[in-house]
Amino acid sequence: MNTMEQSQLLERLLHRVEGIESDVWRLRMDFWEWNSGVCLFGIIKAYEATGEKKYLSFLSEWYDRNVEQRKTGSVNTVIPANVALLLLKETGDAKYAAICEEYADWCLNVSLKTTNGGLAHVWSEGGLEDYKNQLWIDSLFMAGLFMLRYGAWSRNEKLLAAGKEQFDIHIRSQFDPEAGLFYHGYHCLEQKPLGEFWGRGNGWAAASLIELIENQGVDSEEGRYVEVFQRLMEKGYQLRLKDGMLRTLPELEEAYPEATATALFGYAALKGVRLGILEHKFEAWGRQTTETLAQHVSEEGIPQSASGGTDCQEKEGYLQVPYTETLYAYGVLFMLYGEAIKLTEESQETADV
Repeated sequence: MNTMEQSQLLERLLHRVEGIESDVWRLRMDFWEWNSGVCLFGIIKAYEATGEKKYLSFLSEWYDRNVEQRKTGSVNTVIPANVALLLLKETGDAKYAAICEEYADWCLNVSLKTTNGGLAHVWSEGGLEDYKNQLWIDSLFMAGLFMLRYGAWSRNEKLLAAGKEQFDIHIRSQFDPEAGLFYHGYHCLEQKPLGEFWGRGNGWAAASLIELIENQGVDSEEGRYVEVFQRLMEKGYQLRLKDGMLRTLPELEEAYPEATATALFGYAALKGVRLGILEHKFEAWGRQTTETLAQHVSEEGIPQSASGGTDCQEKEGYLQVPYTETLYAYGVLFMLYGEAIKLTEESQETADV
């Protein structure tokens, strides 16, 4: 795909999101939660990659409609605060800073921590009582990234250190060095992994790690994150299918191909190449995912082949989660195609020098 085709696909996705009016949780855009939050984060990344004001306008209008309905109480309600951070960067308006500080304080001082200091994966609505004892890899994306992004921008060293500590805790608890993959969850009281090596969960980890590396600088002293990222990406590369897709359980041949895991790894592959920490074979894989996933977006701009919400569970349970239309599928596609455009443009600029 060339950049024009990628831009046109982004336009179709945005047009579809703008037209969604639903009270169904998986498609409820006017909602301060992780599902809408991932979609918003993807639009943020598309704006950062392209600079196109239509993305900024969408985010500003969403914020104005939803800020009074914001909530805390869960790692899953932190990710929408990235919209406030972007608007703060763009305008300097103190009203956005106040919201960012509210969520920074929640992460540091109010959030429920597990016995090993990790962010407990409690939900704002529903969920099991035992979630207070569990780490999920999703939390790095849903809360850890805001801690890093706002911590760096505001020069809040305490928040920044706490964000990196969450990465360290989740890596120690959930990354299997022999497998080169993350477990979906970890039970802190029982001190054992939960679930399987889940595709989207490892995608959350890959995307979160490359964001951390960019946030801290490739040449920083935080080399341990680069090492884990490279090992994870190499494993994903080994497990990719002929068309570049990853399965919902990447190591299991009978598992179905899954779009969101593929998009997140594709994003991480392209960004890793752009930052100079992945070999160029990963650019070929990342480019391949853009070609393949374009075939999984309908003419109306609806992502296909994305699995629904997934709990930590037995292997058979993962295989039974159906494909469905969800806002987070839009978000990870915004990320992927925005990064593809950015890599192409930066490569052209380098070639012209």
